Amino acid sequence: MRNRLGMLLMLSVPMVTGGCLQKDAVHTLYLSPVGAVAWTIDESGVFSDEPDAGKRFAEEQGYIGPVLIGAHPAAQGLRTLGPDGLVQTHVLREERPYHVVTQASFSRVDSVLSRMFKEAGVKGAVTLEAVEERTTLCIRFDFRKEWLERENAVTAMLKDVDNLVLVMTEGRFIGASGFDVQDRHRAVVSDQWLAAAEAAMQAQKEIALVLSWSVWE
Repeated sequence: MRNRLGMLLMLSVPMVTGGCLQKDAVHTLYLSPVGAVAWTIDESGVFSDEPDAGKRFAEEQGYIGPVLIGAHPAAQGLRTLGPDGLVQTHVLREERPYHVVTQASFSRVDSVLSRMFKEAGVKGAVTLEAVEERTTLCIRFDFRKEWLERENAVTAMLKDVDNLVLVMTEGRFIGASGFDVQDRHRAVVSDQWLAAAEAAMQAQKEIALVLSWSVWE
């Protein structure tokens, strides 16, 4: 699924590559039962495959330099989304291939995803509804409307999303549409949904991701 999710989120933004920098980027959203979320971006195996040694060094320093002062795209993107508190950056490996983890906490998953949509120019809506012991997150993409072109900190953060993972901190997932759910605690966007989303884009239709959880089941 490499980059297909990022491409979906960035359909209206020119996909300008940053040279020959290679990495795996996984976004994990740790969900609490009440809908608070800790957003973690894990960038591992980061290196340049540029054959020229000088250009390779410059490109890799262009990555790790901003990381060391918290000015890399992951940190800037999360900061733009208005976290509760500071964005934290952890450099797990400071030499090539680099490994960096960036994280921030938000009080409501629907609010932060709605702001992400707005910043990225994505048309749609995000809702979070609690009925008795069941909480449901619905992420709706609307391809009937023209998506806006945006180039900012959030779109830069989203350009290289390889995978999106949602993990329950307490309780279990009890229903899903568009996700593959593992052990009722971990959900990932399915390849089938991504294919359906691409078809919905071509047909100018709506499509949604839905995930429900409970602390009691």
